[in-house]
Amino acid sequence: MKGSFRKRGCKCEDKCKCNATWSFSIDVGADPVTGKRKQRTVSGFKTKKEAERACAELIVQVEQGDYVKPSKDTVGAYIHDFVTTTLKGQVAPNTYQTRLGFVKNYIIPGLGNIPLAKLTPMHVQKFYNDLSEKYSSGHVQNVAHLLSKAFRQATEWGLVQKNVVAMVKKPATKRKNASIKVWTVAQQRLFLDYAKSDSEFYYPLFLLALTSGMRQGEILGLKWEDIDLKQNTIQVKRTIVFANKSLYLKDMPKNEASIRNIQLPESTIKALRQYKIKSIPNELGLVFPSPKTNKLLYSNSLIKQFQLTCKEVGLPYISFHGLRHTFATTLLSLGVNPKIVQEMLGHSSIKTTMDTYSHVLPNMQKDAAEYLNEALF
Repeated sequence: MKGSFRKRGCKCEDKCKCNATWSFSIDVGADPVTGKRKQRTVSGFKTKKEAERACAELIVQVEQGDYVKPSKDTVGAYIHDFVTTTLKGQVAPNTYQTRLGFVKNYIIPGLGNIPLAKLTPMHVQKFYNDLSEKYSSGHVQNVAHLLSKAFRQATEWGLVQKNVVAMVKKPATKRKNASIKVWTVAQQRLFLDYAKSDSEFYYPLFLLALTSGMRQGEILGLKWEDIDLKQNTIQVKRTIVFANKSLYLKDMPKNEASIRNIQLPESTIKALRQYKIKSIPNELGLVFPSPKTNKLLYSNSLIKQFQLTCKEVGLPYISFHGLRHTFATTLLSLGVNPKIVQEMLGHSSIKTTMDTYSHVLPNMQKDAAEYLNEALF
């Protein structure tokens, strides 16, 4: 196979003085539908040698079956189509809305106008760097994950010859352990004592959060059928999510490890038994429906009540998710095996647990050294 070369637009009779560029054309096969010959022309080379080198590379791709016809799409147009047509059917509605937000708020403004076939690793690296100056590493990594997934698909579909996004290392996630705020055992008792006297509805909810480590959505999606009041266990198998301005129950929590059984303290089970006797049944069988509508409870209502209770008790404010952190930190500080804590939290790996609560490790190691000293000396 050979290519044809010409100097485009040059009308100089002798030595060229017009700075015209070189182009080449080669056959890239036949159209599978019409059977007609297809040609590819590439231009913009300053010298004939540059055009010859590029032509040789393209010929190798065609002969090896690696040639991909350049897509006319821009990065923004392709990824928007990918999310709205392909990803939409693969993820939950709330995840879809989040990913669509990534496209509109970050990817289109940052990379949107670049032709799909002309995106380079430098473009992607600069995009990550710009995002990292404004957002947390975890947030940037989520955007990067979407970009990577979209380009893997583009490569499989033959829209691009190579996945340039895979050539760029994703931003590393940095955990800010120092920012995790938790309560001491004494503060937990103070909070629960006040909540018990203040609200028959929110007390068992807060107690469950502090003694199970369940996520907020898992608590609000909990049904009575998930609780075994005789065996003192809870089966976590659903959560609630917010999408398209409404709440709905989702049968699969955050990950497979999130589907788990949790053994509860007798005091928590006792409080749930007493609460169930007084609670009004609801259509969904929810344990903690909205006190006003008896339907799904919106998280902002829960957060508002939690903040108010913290203020009235006079405790340092922590997020509602901080109750989960408090649960894990308390257990680890008491010497509970980290593997058990991991299973109760629903973490996918022990590394996640230990990385998140590494601030507890020094005290655990100190206790271990003291136990060893008492055993051997």
